[in-house]
Amino acid sequence: MHDIISTEEIYNDILTKIISLELIPGSMISENKICEEYNVSRSVIRNVFARLTQIDLINVYPQRGTYVNKIDLEYLKTALIIRVAIEKEMLYRFMKLEDKSEVIKKMEDNISKQEKFRDEKIYVEDFKKLDEEFHKYIILGAENSNILSMIDVYLLHISRWRNIYVASGRRLSQLIDEHKNIFNAIKENNLLKALSCMSVHIHTIEGMVGFVEEHAAYFK
Repeated sequence: MHDIISTEEIYNDILTKIISLELIPGSMISENKICEEYNVSRSVIRNVFARLTQIDLINVYPQRGTYVNKIDLEYLKTALIIRVAIEKEMLYRFMKLEDKSEVIKKMEDNISKQEKFRDEKIYVEDFKKLDEEFHKYIILGAENSNILSMIDVYLLHISRWRNIYVASGRRLSQLIDEHKNIFNAIKENNLLKALSCMSVHIHTIEGMVGFVEEHAAYFK
């Protein structure tokens, strides 16, 4: 399939397939097939698998095979608590800035682009990038770029959950509207409203535990 491809590209490709649910939680991954697909040696794939194991997205069982990890709701809840604490602190710092005009312009453009995905039935990669970009504007606006790398793993697990949320028939319109509410509060320079809207947005996912039964096979 591929002529020349780096280990990093293979890692990112498999990671994307796991997050997008192309590789279903609980499914087996054939090391032989992966080697053939990317035309690389076992050592390369084992290196990729080791990295995915470190972030708890796959598990390698000796003599049994490699499996995509099912979603751990307790881990997810912890990830949400950490994310909401960090993002609300960054939002608080951002709202205290005297000049937010440049970031507000970027956020407004981002929201406009999100509207194109309002009726999308899956959490497509292009929307995922806009979603992440929207939150990064707040974090980077508060001049805390190191925070992004610290919460990166948590965001990966939350993104996989979001894919199930959208695949369950919920359109992206709710996420877009929540982003708009956050943005409008920022534009109005209303700190309390912005913090409240951010909490609602992040906990949207947590409130969906009730539909886990629809996808019981995906969860631990």
